[in-house]
Amino acid sequence: MTRGRGIIPKMNTVSGMENFGALLARLRGERVSQSSLAVRAGTSQSYVSRVESGQVQPTLARAKRLVNSLGYELTLKIEPLPRRSDSYGLPDQLAMTAEERVQSAAALHNTMLELRGAKG
Repeated sequence: MTRGRGIIPKMNTVSGMENFGALLARLRGERVSQSSLAVRAGTSQSYVSRVESGQVQPTLARAKRLVNSLGYELTLKIEPLPRRSDSYGLPDQLAMTAEERVQSAAALHNTMLELRGAKG
């Protein structure tokens, strides 16, 4: 996604590239105050501050409203996980480099940790 001053990197919660609060603060920058963003998004300045500091994780609807208030669109992409037991996927797995296999294993590991954390 591009916007005015350059490319905005995709947020990747698995790799920890950037949490939503840090992304929101970066998108807001110095051109919009927390108070102004709060008014635009229909919330309070203290809520925006708590989101940006990582104390609060907004719902998807609130995150979308905050980002839209800054002139950006929040998109979410859902894809099926690769299935190791899928015989049709074997040629793709065999064609992977060693680095790609490690990245795939790490992604699977992170997903399993997230699932375990969500389970309780």
